[in-house]
Amino acid sequence: MASCLDAAMHMAASGLLAPWDSVQCAAQSAGRGQLRRTWYSPPGNIYVALRMPVSPPFDGSAAAPATAFLLAEALRSEGWPVQLKWPNDIVIADADGQPKKLAGILLEERGGILLAGMGINVDFSPPAAILRADAAMEATCLRDVCRHAEGQYISTAEALWQRLVMLMHSAYIDCHSFSEQWKKRADSLLLWRGKNVELRDDGRIVRGWLTGLSPAGGLCLNQNGRLEEFFSGSLLLTGRAAVKG
Repeated sequence: MASCLDAAMHMAASGLLAPWDSVQCAAQSAGRGQLRRTWYSPPGNIYVALRMPVSPPFDGSAAAPATAFLLAEALRSEGWPVQLKWPNDIVIADADGQPKKLAGILLEERGGILLAGMGINVDFSPPAAILRADAAMEATCLRDVCRHAEGQYISTAEALWQRLVMLMHSAYIDCHSFSEQWKKRADSLLLWRGKNVELRDDGRIVRGWLTGLSPAGGLCLNQNGRLEEFFSGSLLLTGRAAVKG
């Protein structure tokens, strides 16, 4: 398949994909991430497009971190101690305790249809040589993490996704007033919360202390006592070099 997102959008526009339904493919020849960057999509990983409800918090700027939170909750329910890297990445620590990217999410909305494209590294992760030069961290996959964790078992990508999407939906419907409560729970999973970070956005570089998420899903940085909210950008830990391919 060329792109799960494109296939799902066509199905949704034709009335064949309801909220919480998803399209999964074994591999993609034209997978894409943020800013239409190529998404490494070999067989063995999870590539899906999930239709989200267009209701709070998915109807505004909080949609990406709220969706990432649901995926993180589902993975944690499966025994994977993941964290959120704002705004839409899932990370997990390697054997040395260093965070590595495990999954990414891309939201696309057309004509009132909101889709979450998700790529989760199960058997393979992109090698450093093909990551972009300014990537904030290296990537990993569940298979690599499993080598260093006792008691972990990995099923097929298809079976794992069926459990994850069920857990995501359950977390959404079981949480009373989800639109009001998700942020507090997401804050507890936020990577680098309480640390000095650097935010890069369209040539602008901002440094500050990461205090958490705003109610609108923005990133809150304390800059010498002044709190500022951001809704886009690439986040790095201060003093940590970007990945070099």
